[in-house]
Amino acid sequence: MLAERLKLPLHQAETEQAPFVLELTRDGLQLRWTTQPKMQPLTLDYTRGAQAWRQKLGGGKQEAVVRAIGLGHNVRPSVLDATAGLGRDGMMLAHAGCNVYFLERHPGVHALLDHAIHQFQEAHAAEHWSSKRLHMLPAGSLLEAAPLPNHIQSIQPDAIYLDPMFPEREKSAAVKKDMQFLQALVGPDLDADGLLAVALNLATYRVVVKRPNKAPFLAGQTPSAQVPSKKHRFDIYIKKAYPKQAV
Repeated sequence: MLAERLKLPLHQAETEQAPFVLELTRDGLQLRWTTQPKMQPLTLDYTRGAQAWRQKLGGGKQEAVVRAIGLGHNVRPSVLDATAGLGRDGMMLAHAGCNVYFLERHPGVHALLDHAIHQFQEAHAAEHWSSKRLHMLPAGSLLEAAPLPNHIQSIQPDAIYLDPMFPEREKSAAVKKDMQFLQALVGPDLDADGLLAVALNLATYRVVVKRPNKAPFLAGQTPSAQVPSKKHRFDIYIKKAYPKQAV
């Protein structure tokens, strides 16, 4: 049973009392906002629609996140996406050739992403890149325990990617539906500053932090380099250069 695999409580009559409910339908897993019935349920599907199309277009050097992680000739770093959310940037990196480990602490968001990754892998043959490059970790965070659990430490990632939720300053009408869901469900990551030190200690070569263009540096720490995009920037904290051969 899906609820048992994801270690989530199974609700019956009391379901309508919860503001957010995960539902397994014929089309897949969806998150319903019960107090906002006009909002369409949030789904995550990398096999079809706009999300699948972006993956087909992406994965190249033109993607800001790909450039920030530092993919190059014979360099395909392993990446711990430590604030995975809906996993879109992590999927871009995997499509580009990285082994990506997804870590997400909110159980509802983790369930959506876990289901979408399994669905994507099952839609392709066993030899497809998704079976080798996409790794869903148990729900958790770099900040939950010290020392870090063995299943996180053992990854020894070349790079760590951080995209913590930032307090939204725009009016809700200007925010995409999935971000409205995440803001209401998860809220801002008020402990985000603590992530950087842990990530720098764990990553072998670099940490990349996605931030809104006008946001301050994470933990007030100036990055080694930056890659800009239209609404965001990618702050790069380099510990040492990637080796010339593949990592």
